[in-house]
Amino acid sequence: MAPTTFQMVSKMKNADVVVIGGGIVGMSTAYFLQQAGLSVTVVEKEHLAYGASGRNAGFIWLSLRPAGVQLDMARAGRDLYPGIVDDIGNDFEFRQHGGMIYCFNDAQLKVLGELAEARRADGLNMELVDSRRAIELCPILPENVAGATYCHDDAQIYTPRFVEALGRAFVARGGTVLDRTEVLSISLSGGKAVGVETDAGAISAERVVVATGAWSAPFLEKLDVKLPIRPMRLQAMSTTPMELKFKPVLYGPLALKQYSMVRDLPSYRDDLFRSPTEASLANVELLECAVQRLDGTVLMGCAMDYPGYKQTSALEGVGITAKVFAEHLPALRDQEVEKAWACMLPSTPDSMPYIGELEGASGVTIAAGHVFGNAAGPITGKLVMELITGKSPSLDMTPFAVSRHAGISIDDPVLW
Repeated sequence: MAPTTFQMVSKMKNADVVVIGGGIVGMSTAYFLQQAGLSVTVVEKEHLAYGASGRNAGFIWLSLRPAGVQLDMARAGRDLYPGIVDDIGNDFEFRQHGGMIYCFNDAQLKVLGELAEARRADGLNMELVDSRRAIELCPILPENVAGATYCHDDAQIYTPRFVEALGRAFVARGGTVLDRTEVLSISLSGGKAVGVETDAGAISAERVVVATGAWSAPFLEKLDVKLPIRPMRLQAMSTTPMELKFKPVLYGPLALKQYSMVRDLPSYRDDLFRSPTEASLANVELLECAVQRLDGTVLMGCAMDYPGYKQTSALEGVGITAKVFAEHLPALRDQEVEKAWACMLPSTPDSMPYIGELEGASGVTIAAGHVFGNAAGPITGKLVMELITGKSPSLDMTPFAVSRHAGISIDDPVLW
């Protein structure tokens, strides 16, 4: 789907708040700030949903979010979607059909059973299902599937359409989106925000929100602020449309080694959840996941690595994705591949975003580092609105403190 282009305004408009970044976090922030009665201008260097928001699988994935603040945040974000749907419609395919983690042998299934038990103790509605029930829930699974977990709490969206739907509603209600416009600097006077300088001119504002995703670290260096937000490349591919075969979002066994809560289970062994193909690659691992859009397109991914700021796909990433899914979901073997792509996902040492005002720069709020942005994006927008308007935050803000990793280098290997 081609990105929506928002008409440039002929005159730069002053605003109460300037939001830098037009992804899911930036547009959610603009949406909630506008609902609170503030005038808002969003400035995006490319187009809305250019970065990870336009290129991810759309998972609202609670299944493997650790208990505590991460799970609370993910659940709070998911719970905002029905209200947004009531407000702006559901062109973005919000669906809560649950999520499944499938496996192929009894040793893997034992680990999944332990996972389901632990997750129920954490308050998630997750069950372990046998092979027959797994195929009933997800007919694309092969006959040799051993079973799966099924979490009723997981959901999905078509993320670029969600961001663009927020943008259309925001503009229709008087908001301003300046796409293809670069913020050159944040203007400060006496330690307080007074606006931004862009390549199209200056915008005055008493509040500035930095929601620049994976590009936040280099952007914030302009303010002499160093946050350990590392870009992670995720590579994916999609098929041409096919008959609708499944509704839940899917994780395969190769994804599980990425999660400490799984690695800590009594029966976990690394060799159970790693393929020989992965072992032969130098730097790439597969976060095995799949989803089917309402038009029948199947999205598969995600090969993970850390090549810096490369938002392009590579042969080994596309290759391992194709190889694994041809083996694990053989119903897709003859389906035509439509495209392959990559996105830059921001990652932080504790997988938590930074949300809060920047010390020494009153009026500058950071909202960056979202590794699970589909779930966390909307609630982040609401939290930023609450901080700016002086309302009591919906969540305890302590875990999101911008200063919590002060002095830590992004290049410190101990962090990752």
